[in-house]
Amino acid sequence: MKAACIILTVLIAVAIMAVCLMVKFATDITVQEKKREYMSGGGVYSFAKSMGVIALSDNSSLSMSERFPYVAAITRNSSSSWSFSCFASVILIKWVVTSAHCRRHGATHRVLVYYDFIRNYTHTYPILFWRLHEKFNSSHPTPKYDIAVAKLNVDFYPFTMKPSVFDDKAVKEVEASIWKTVSTMDKKMYLTNDFERFDVTVVSQNRCYETYGVELDETLICVDMSEYEDCFVHEFGPIYYGDKVVGVLAVKPRDCDVKLAIFTNVSYYSNWILRSTHTTYYG
Repeated sequence: MKAACIILTVLIAVAIMAVCLMVKFATDITVQEKKREYMSGGGVYSFAKSMGVIALSDNSSLSMSERFPYVAAITRNSSSSWSFSCFASVILIKWVVTSAHCRRHGATHRVLVYYDFIRNYTHTYPILFWRLHEKFNSSHPTPKYDIAVAKLNVDFYPFTMKPSVFDDKAVKEVEASIWKTVSTMDKKMYLTNDFERFDVTVVSQNRCYETYGVELDETLICVDMSEYEDCFVHEFGPIYYGDKVVGVLAVKPRDCDVKLAIFTNVSYYSNWILRSTHTTYYG
């Protein structure tokens, strides 16, 4: 009986401590959100909060936003809250190039630019209209023809950075951009304020075929991400060669042991992009 009383007392004490910690944690979050809402430089955090951006790091690198000023995140709202959809790259000033599977019919999509977000004066940009590749099957999406362009409404908040360029030349060495995401219990993806980049290599298409059973041709790129030590719990942004966007993600690494990803070859679709945007030149 005495032992049972002691155990019960200990359990009650532990429960009280746990409640206190939870209350403190919730209070800290509330205070931090209020601080961000009143930071100078614009309304980035009010937008970010509605877009579901979660703070993982308070030391976001300005150099990263300068290195990848054109990396953008597309978020969507099909119910009462926004969630992350996919990444894109700003091209041709008012356009982004992204994966066709990013667009969800019936949802509202907006674009958040990393360059502006880091500087705390971000405005999310509405998408005026989409142009998906005509051979992409939205009902049964596959990596084949998984590319789209979308025109942004930048009339009220013009861009302050240069866009990425593109051409029809193939490359082997590229940089991967990683604007980190987190997944919730309900499988929704949300953005964070954390960003990384690392060098990756374009490898034989057979390696991705052996891993994913997807037959690759010149429209797709197999990328080896073995140099990246983190576990693949988040999405990847576009891959670049200098300021040139080379690919957008079609199939992300399956797990932490298989470090291969499939990207849509933006260079292969360069003429399609120009036709779809009614542009007569690259860049």
